[in-house]
Amino acid sequence: MNDSKEYLDFFNQTYNDPNKHSGYSTNSNLRFESRADALQVKNMLIEKSPHAKFYDFSVEYINPNKSMQVGWYITIKKVDQQPTKPHPKTQPKNNDQQTKK
Repeated sequence: MNDSKEYLDFFNQTYNDPNKHSGYSTNSNLRFESRADALQVKNMLIEKSPHAKFYDFSVEYINPNKSMQVGWYITIKKVDQQPTKPHPKTQPKNNDQQTKK
């Protein structure tokens, strides 16, 4: 694809902060005439964007409404970021609980 840098620049600028987006989005700037083109750009975004780790991507054929054109779209879903709990073996031991006699 000749426009792959433009897609990467668009994605990096638009999706750099996951907190600014709803859980699921379909953006008309990520519309393609063919499934192959959409898959190629999707894979390039996953490989080259530092922000891709915050999202799941899929390619879907959509005939949404009058405001968007019929075509293949890359849809973007935020990944749920669950707070990670430290492993019990890595937690520091609290020696303050021991009493001296």
